[in-house]
Amino acid sequence: MKKLLVIIPILAIAGLVGFRLYGELTSSEASPGDRQFMQRPAMLVGTAEAQLQYFQSNLEILGELAPLASVDVMSRVSGRLKESLVERGDTVRKGQLLAVVDDEDLLQQIRRAEASIEVARAAVNREQASLDNLEIQVRRLQELHTDALISTQDLEDAESRLRVAAAQLELAKAQVSQAEAALKELKIQREYTLVYSPLDGFVGSRNLDPGALVNPNLPITRVIDVSRVKTVVPVSEVVLSQIKPGLSAQVRVDAYPSRLYSGRIVRISPFLNPETRTADIEIEIANEAGELKPGMFARVTIEAQRPQPRLAIPRSALLTRGDSKGVFLLDDELVTHFLEIRIGRIQGDYVEVLEGLDEGVTVVTNGVQKLNEGDKVKIG
Repeated sequence: MKKLLVIIPILAIAGLVGFRLYGELTSSEASPGDRQFMQRPAMLVGTAEAQLQYFQSNLEILGELAPLASVDVMSRVSGRLKESLVERGDTVRKGQLLAVVDDEDLLQQIRRAEASIEVARAAVNREQASLDNLEIQVRRLQELHTDALISTQDLEDAESRLRVAAAQLELAKAQVSQAEAALKELKIQREYTLVYSPLDGFVGSRNLDPGALVNPNLPITRVIDVSRVKTVVPVSEVVLSQIKPGLSAQVRVDAYPSRLYSGRIVRISPFLNPETRTADIEIEIANEAGELKPGMFARVTIEAQRPQPRLAIPRSALLTRGDSKGVFLLDDELVTHFLEIRIGRIQGDYVEVLEGLDEGVTVVTNGVQKLNEGDKVKIG
């Protein structure tokens, strides 16, 4: 019995050693792929083919709202501001009087100009009378010369004085025209002392108070038109082919997050910014209610034209390894092989493939994060 108790443990140890030696021998004779199959059971995966898909090309860009038109209203003459008839925020119409510049100096100049005209007209009357008198004298001398009662020299002297008188009359008339033109210019300048709104809109700012000196380079007020607003946003050159004037745009602002405003592209810059490789596009937005204010930030969505279909794979098939992105393909033995690809847009459940994959190629879609190169799988 004691011998049996000793023999049993020895046999157990010998069996364990023999099993380990057999396992190591088997492992050394098997191929790497066989060892992997022995270590991991085949994983059940799904597959899909790379197919053409349409990707929406709506662009979302952040911009800043600006008035459709903004005009600095200035006086065309210098002087002191006599009256300012509007305040910031007032609604104004085109042609509405906004401010009045003191015109006392111009009134004095107008009175002097009117007096100068009267003097010039009196000079015309004087020269006309002198001319009429000389004409009578010349006619008489011509009769006397015909009868040989005066010399030719006397007649020529009289005719010369007549021509001088005619010239003096023309000069006097020209002086009247000159004085009248000066008066007209002064009256126009006096009209310029009345400052009118050039457009319908609102007073955006009032820069001067009554009594301040004004000149043609100093804005009195600013009038803005916000019946429509606009924003200028940059667009990358890669999507410019999908954008053209007339396309619609949707705009949201933080002040009214639940409201959507309609706009449209009105113009596209003919050149690109060489630093950003973008082109500016201008979008006009309807603002009948006046809710949109210049200076607001706007989230603009541009509904671009529908592009050509692009090669795509299910999003579940995409695998990221460091800086590389790729997919697993299967060979005839259902063994996985990693293929690096270059992707574009990700939209919903699909990823755009730019390079590395052809249409119709089958890729693994489920469980790719758990797969390794050379894994044996089953398609479920």
